[in-house]
Amino acid sequence: MSTPVASLRGPARVVLRLHRRTLRAAGAAVALGIAGLVAVALLADRAVADLAGTGCTLSSDTSSCFAPARDFVERMIRIDQSLTYAGFALIALPAVVAAFVAGPLIAREWETGSIKLAWSQSTSPAAWLTARLVTFAVQVVGGTVVLSAVLSWSRTHLAYPFPAIWEQATAFGATGTVPVAGALLALALGALAGLLLRRTVPALAVALAASGLVALVLSTVRFHFWPMVKATYPLEGASPAPKWSYVVEEGYVTAGGDPLPAGTCSTSSLNFQECLAGHDVRHYVHYHPASHYWPLQLVETGILLALAALALFAAFRVLRRLHG
Repeated sequence: MSTPVASLRGPARVVLRLHRRTLRAAGAAVALGIAGLVAVALLADRAVADLAGTGCTLSSDTSSCFAPARDFVERMIRIDQSLTYAGFALIALPAVVAAFVAGPLIAREWETGSIKLAWSQSTSPAAWLTARLVTFAVQVVGGTVVLSAVLSWSRTHLAYPFPAIWEQATAFGATGTVPVAGALLALALGALAGLLLRRTVPALAVALAASGLVALVLSTVRFHFWPMVKATYPLEGASPAPKWSYVVEEGYVTAGGDPLPAGTCSTSSLNFQECLAGHDVRHYVHYHPASHYWPLQLVETGILLALAALALFAAFRVLRRLHG
């Protein structure tokens, strides 16, 4: 009696053979991306070495250091922009994966009629779908993990530490465990769209839109997934938020902790700060310290994996109905 793993070998070989050009192109793109990120990190190291070789620093106040410092800052800005674009590309990758799975991998089988041949063999519909998803999951997850790790490594070569920008969308969404979970959700959404629509172009468009919508919604609410640190401090005091924190909200509150009524001190003849002091007003700040990076990552990863499980469950239910 064949084992479940053995029953997937045949369909997996078929998938690899049918889409070998796409897989090779994807592998080449990953290799090119890795090479580009390594090159960017080396350019950052070179910029730091060149500035150090002049004997200058960014805080030097001698006129001979102005040009080297300006050149260093400009080079770092270009490098930072390159890494930002790389982050956007990695964030967009799940949507591309979803579109491919929905269209060329799943829906085209119905348009060409090859699904009848596939299901007339000894392969069951469940094994047919599982083989396709597992084969591409290995490729996609592997490529995403490597690209995300190299991107994180490249960011450490900038002139400031990575936690300084951890909250930016192109840093948070393209590093850690979130991009891997996003890729798995994209696979599931693509399979569901392909099975529901069974037409290449509509399935491709719906999967692309669904994956993009999930990424957009999560990016707007992710900083509410973990309790923020809330603090108040005197008007003349320093903010208690530590360095590299992400400030979500700040403003003024009354001595009782209530939000400052709208219009307070807007018509006063006193200086604005003096007027606020007369009302016994304090600053408030809600923030995430850099240490919240991993809790936020893991919560969002859990949400993405739960959505992926639901989409996969729905896809197999649709498949059963189509075969039955």
